[in-house]
Amino acid sequence: MKKTLIPALLLILLPASLAFAANDASAENTGIAPGSYKSWSALPILMYDNDIGFGYGAKAKLVDFLGIKESFDLILFNSSKGERWYVFTFSLPDIEIRQGKTYPLSFDLKAEYDKFLKYSYYGQGMDSRKEDETILTHEVKNLFLTVGRGFTPHFSASVAYVFRTIDYYGVQDGPLAGELRRLKKKSAPYFSLAMAYDTSDSQIHPTRGLRLLIQDDIAVSFSRNGDASFNRVTFDFRKYQRVFGEKDVFAFRTLVQYINGDEIPLFDLASLGGGNTFNVMRGFGLNRFLDKGKILANVEYRFPVWWIFGGNVFIDAGNVWPSFGDINFRKTVFDYGVGLRLFMKDFCARVDFGFSKEGMRLYFNFGHVF
Repeated sequence: MKKTLIPALLLILLPASLAFAANDASAENTGIAPGSYKSWSALPILMYDNDIGFGYGAKAKLVDFLGIKESFDLILFNSSKGERWYVFTFSLPDIEIRQGKTYPLSFDLKAEYDKFLKYSYYGQGMDSRKEDETILTHEVKNLFLTVGRGFTPHFSASVAYVFRTIDYYGVQDGPLAGELRRLKKKSAPYFSLAMAYDTSDSQIHPTRGLRLLIQDDIAVSFSRNGDASFNRVTFDFRKYQRVFGEKDVFAFRTLVQYINGDEIPLFDLASLGGGNTFNVMRGFGLNRFLDKGKILANVEYRFPVWWIFGGNVFIDAGNVWPSFGDINFRKTVFDYGVGLRLFMKDFCARVDFGFSKEGMRLYFNFGHVF
């Protein structure tokens, strides 16, 4: 275990120092006139993650370079376990600039390609076994088009249409190989309707306030080529509270999600496991638990360490179920852990070490998990 953790930390710290040098040319240090949001941040990536192996790439973000309060965000990433993740995002205005403001219209365009050569499937339900892990290649192409409005400084709504194709192939021999080999490539576009009430002080580094998100994803296609039919409802509540100072933060989140429909793509089911925002349980592998419904709770204490580095301790808890009448809270699983944070002006990088009854896992990603 120690041979894995120590190199991982060193790989994070080296690009961190390079990234700060790039970010130092931001708005506060360039003499830009008041009212401008112009800044840029860049971060080389060299890291290790249990789910993806050794990874390398880069992330960069430009803010207000056109003078219209926009932002451009780019991620290029490859890994030794075969993940190929490329993301381009354009936002007008930038999500942090619109925070706590009333605005007539916002527009976000996000193009994403994610190909994972060694994607894990464990079956469905809380009784799925780690020993049944079966590997396949999972390839997703997404194009998100989102339009929103800030009705008040704290209340906003948005509608998005997501053009999406999903492909499953390269199933390796395993206990669940027969089930996976029946899957086919799908065109799975959907509408997403969301309402948010947000009193937090930042989208990037929240230290106080609360967020409430209610979102409904409805699979529908403008053509006859759509292969998905489902309705997925998500309720996400987050609370941030300063503890000993401006940089010590107690953060809490609870999320409930349920999906129903005639044709639900396998990994669109409610998922727990891994380090991603909506399924984060850092002591378990990606997609460790799948079913139609889930409840997830996360608690973190975040604190400053030195310079642009911070730390955190956390506990995650979650449960999945096929219907509300079948929830069995005695099967709830827990994990705990510690993490490091690198605070940039325009984004946050994180590394978390999670521990559970299934062992230790290490995760690296961008942004706080909630």
